[in-house]
Amino acid sequence: MEYHELYMHRCLRLAQIAKGKVFPNPLVGAILLYNDKIIGEGYHQKYGESHAEVNAINSVKDKSLLKDAILYVNLEPCCHSGKTPPCTDLIIKSGIKTVVIGSLDINPLVGGKGVTTLKNAGVNVIFPIIDKECLTLNYQYFQLYKNKKKYVRFKIKWAESLDGFMGKKEYQKPEDRLLSNKITYRLVHKLRSESDGILIGTNTALIDNPSLDTRFWCGSSPTPILIDKTLKVPTDFNIFKSERKVIVFNEVKNEIVGNINYIKIDFSNNDKYIWNEINDKLIENSIFSVLIEGGSHTIQSFINSGLPCKLYHLITKKIWHNGIKAPRIKTDANEHFYLGDNLVKIYVM
Repeated sequence: MEYHELYMHRCLRLAQIAKGKVFPNPLVGAILLYNDKIIGEGYHQKYGESHAEVNAINSVKDKSLLKDAILYVNLEPCCHSGKTPPCTDLIIKSGIKTVVIGSLDINPLVGGKGVTTLKNAGVNVIFPIIDKECLTLNYQYFQLYKNKKKYVRFKIKWAESLDGFMGKKEYQKPEDRLLSNKITYRLVHKLRSESDGILIGTNTALIDNPSLDTRFWCGSSPTPILIDKTLKVPTDFNIFKSERKVIVFNEVKNEIVGNINYIKIDFSNNDKYIWNEINDKLIENSIFSVLIEGGSHTIQSFINSGLPCKLYHLITKKIWHNGIKAPRIKTDANEHFYLGDNLVKIYVM
């Protein structure tokens, strides 16, 4: 069992390379083992493109070795045609006789059918292997089917002072607004690079005038998303200056002006209703993963909605004495760690 766990962990590491690029598909990595040596590996790199098993098989130079190789994959291979052909067909055609799977797929189009297809073709299938870790990696993918509704993969990040403030209404100088240390700041930009969109509210835009890019990490900058109920934010602010599309949720108009897509929604209902409408509109616009960065009212509103998310709570050593109070969470963190003198607490909600 430990032997299988070792190689399954490699699949998970490969899968994570594509964070933010494949949702609503799952993160999947695969390797091929021959005589205790990895002869091929791959991962699902982008939504709509080849799956991990295909990339792993295609990476093997000597295809004659496949009949004696073991395929490891962290999620059950698909057995249906979608944007790509069934992975089970390629596995069987390649002559692979043993497949080790981390966890079954909850998608009803797969859901054990992939395993059955392989077994009916004479393939030895071994599962589950470290299924808890495999399920955790794709937590929000599984939530799609458990809730019978498509949800954006929401993440939330905020930093706060040691005395519980996350911002101020005005700053004496630009550097005063910085709470996180340089290491944590790079973590935030990494989270941005793994997201399709990055969302803020009116007050954050007006006070901070952020660019919302990934200048401190490699990867593409996400689509800026602004909740601006009455369109208070001037269109010459930084959020609108890049060539990126910008989505503005408001109660005034539905209109596309240049790179700005104004989407009208109903703000008269409760938090749950508003965020469900935002969720559905984002999916309509092919935004499947979003990092919410503020401000306090926007974040608290999302937490109150009860929608699934992963939350990064950064606690710094700075003392501000006054300012904008940080949001509150009524649950315990799932994990925590330090980056320098910053405490990072992670919640899966």
